[in-house]
Amino acid sequence: MTKLYCYVDESGQDTRGKLFIVAVIVVGTDARDELIASLEVIEQETSKGQLKWSNTNRTRRVEYIRSIVNLQLLVRKINYAHYTDTLDYLPLTVSTIEKALRETGEGDFTAIVLIDALPPSQARRIGNLLHQSGMPVKKVRGVRREESDALIRLADSVCGWVRDSHEAETDLRVLFDQAIRKGILRDLGK
Repeated sequence: MTKLYCYVDESGQDTRGKLFIVAVIVVGTDARDELIASLEVIEQETSKGQLKWSNTNRTRRVEYIRSIVNLQLLVRKINYAHYTDTLDYLPLTVSTIEKALRETGEGDFTAIVLIDALPPSQARRIGNLLHQSGMPVKKVRGVRREESDALIRLADSVCGWVRDSHEAETDLRVLFDQAIRKGILRDLGK
């Protein structure tokens, strides 16, 4: 049985439903350590470091995303969905996680879902909803800032990248289109 790690972040609640984005990074145990190491090198080389997207300057954002788009280890790993005109944040987050696991999980698998800044009460609720939908989820838990690793930071950056791309950030939009073509980034909202 394959063990999958699912790293999740969301963005857009500040728009009061105008735009809501969910990013889901799904990686198997076999590739996880190598991917984390590669992402940490990229964070260091681009001087992004461990900063969240909102605290990273534009030049570093573009350099970081350019490196992400060229990292073959990420093919079929980065998933996102963007929604408009809705306040149904929790059901949309659960739905996006389900879609990402269905797209990535082949054969028998079990998943551990890690969600940025999720309170324990919400973790139980999301876990129950995923189980009710038939998802083989072993555990759902929130990740506190000090526990953040390169994959949860990638999920945060993907949310920011998708949002900036949809708000006409030209360099980031070009990289967004390249990532879709290369299979690095998958739109689950279709």
